[in-house]
This record gives sequence, structure tokens and C-alpha cells, in this order.
Amino acid sequence: MDYAELKKRMGEQKNEMTAAERIRAYNAGEEVDYQPYTLQAPDPAMADIFGFTTTQFAKDFEVKSEVIRRRREEFGLDSFNVGLGLKTIGGALGSTLAAPEHGIDYVAKHILMDYADFDSLEVTDPYKNPKLAPILESAKRLKDRFPDVSMTTSVAGPISTAIAVRPVELVLRDTVKRPDMLHKLLDLTVECSLRWFEAFYHEFGPVGTNFSDPVTCMDVISKKQFDVFSLPYLKKLIDGTEKIMGSRPGAHICGKTSPIWKDLADAGLFSFSIDNCEDLEVAKKAVGDRMRIAGNVPPIEVMKEGTIDDVIASCKECMRKCADNPSGFILNTGCQLPIGTPKENVEAFIYAARKYGRGAKIGCLPKGLEEE
Repeated sequence: MDYAELKKRMGEQKNEMTAAERIRAYNAGEEVDYQPYTLQAPDPAMADIFGFTTTQFAKDFEVKSEVIRRRREEFGLDSFNVGLGLKTIGGALGSTLAAPEHGIDYVAKHILMDYADFDSLEVTDPYKNPKLAPILESAKRLKDRFPDVSMTTSVAGPISTAIAVRPVELVLRDTVKRPDMLHKLLDLTVECSLRWFEAFYHEFGPVGTNFSDPVTCMDVISKKQFDVFSLPYLKKLIDGTEKIMGSRPGAHICGKTSPIWKDLADAGLFSFSIDNCEDLEVAKKAVGDRMRIAGNVPPIEVMKEGTIDDVIASCKECMRKCADNPSGFILNTGCQLPIGTPKENVEAFIYAARKYGRGAKIGCLPKGLEEE
């Protein structure tokens, strides 16, 4: 299918529900117009599609507002996230962050090279910390500008936050050489994350929450390391979030995660976004009765580098494998939507959700697939 044909077909599709109505009805077990969908961490790619750099999006309130407005109007993404990136708490605790004009930020200098300096680190206050307070203020301004659009917030997972404070090679070495201090560092990261959620609740009431924790995947740490250094702190983060917000968070972990799916379900995670290196159908059979699943169209090979037909085929495959998940399914990319993703491929993703996800309902394949 070429782009002209895609646009013609999309013009014939009609939304019967708003995004908020759709997810509300879907959560209630009702049939909805089509499969709920989202795109993993889409803001950098959306800024690029609309002609802005990631730095402009991050620093210019009007640019951020324009991206939110256009992605809502053009892509049906009727919510926005104001949260903390993978390195934000690290920066708030004193690490030096840097970012290219158009790209992803990174840690230029870690604050905790020596545990002798650990006692100088304090739990961050979102109202006073110079890295966090502007983000909270931006959330207030955006909510004032978009009062009818759902806003969510997010943090990084414990180990992923820890490596923004202390280099990853030292953190991994700490699992053997300094486990006592690593436990203290991980506990601090969770306290900082929960303090952020508390501030958000104070300002906006209960909102949806999620966290990303790429370092906790089985490509980076072992199952034994996960059990000792990740799971207890994930559990503390999940329980603490539920206590603050009244609902459990969702999560995304890049890479191989199948060995820890049951642990995540046991920990009480509400939903889990699965990387495209894992199989949605296998996940559904393993934990789908206890955890909502999201995923997992390949972000690079399909969304960025594939054709319109590749995107549609991948969306259909994901829905065939997991749309009947007992705890629900959200069509999503397998990881962050990459900068450079063509606009037509985002539109193909939405077209597929609407056409083949028509008549979606928790626990059932969409009628759009059954009638194909």
C-alpha cells in the first residue's frame, strides 16, 4: 500500500469513541470501537516528525504544547506524560547530564564515584530541587492548557536510576563487592521516585503511572542479581505507588524479560510493556491472567525502517497473538519510538489498530481480525 492509498483508507475510518471513553469502556469489560493503542515514549520521535529538535521540545513550553496538540489531532494520542527520564533523578542528586541538540540525554559525570560520598546524597524534594521543580511547574502549565487531556507521570526503575548516580560497571561490581551500599543506593532511588509521585498526587490527584527499567533485563543482570537487587525495590516502588495513587503502575523493561515475568506479576505490576525480542503469545500464556500486556511492534526494523505494509502486518500479528489476553492488551511498540520514524508509518500503525482491532474487548480477539 502506498501513502496515498493509506490516507484514503484512513479518511474512511471513523472514531466512535474518544481515547478516554475507549479505555474506560475497555477496562469495564465492554466492547469498544477498536483496540486501545499507544506508542512507547513517543515524544522525541513526535518532535522530529513535526519539525522540532528534542532540545526544543524539552526546553520550550510552546513547542511542547504544539507537539502535544498535533499528536492528539493527527495521531489520536489523547494523553501526555510529564515524568522523569532515565537519568533525571541522577541529575537531581548531582550527576552532570548532557544532551545533543537532537537526541537522547546522557550522564557526563556521575555524582557517586566513591561510597564515601553517599551520606551527602539526600532524598530529592520535587518542589525545591532545581532539576525537578521546573518539570513539576511544566506539568501545571500543560494541565492548564490541556485540561481535558489525560496526563500521566513516570519514573525510572530502581537499578536504572542507580546507574545515573553511579556508573553501571561499578553498580554491577557492587552486587559482589559492596552489596550493603548498593542496597542503600537502591533504597534511595525508590524514595526519590515515590517523593515525585507524592508531589504529583498533591498537585493533580490520582493519575496513571509507569516506570522504565532497562537495566533490570536479563541481558544486563542475572536472575540471581534480579532477585536480590531489583525485585525487592520494584516491589517497594509498586506498593508505594499504589498507596499514593490508589492504583498500581505499569512498566516497560527493554530486552529479555521472560525469566522474570512471573516475579513482576507476583509483585503486583498492573501492566507490562514487552520488548519485541520476546513473544507476546508466550507472555499471554505465562502471566496474562494476572497482568495486562502491551506491545510489541519492532521500533527499528518495522516502525523506523519498514514499509507501510510492514507496519500493518506487524500490528496484525501482535493483535492475533495477544489481543485476547485475559487481563487486557494495549497495542504498542516494543520499545521507544525512535527518532526518524516516518509519519506515514505512525499513521499505518493507527490505521491497523482501527481496522483490524475493530470491536475489541478484553479476553477476545477483535472482530476486525476475526472477519478478515
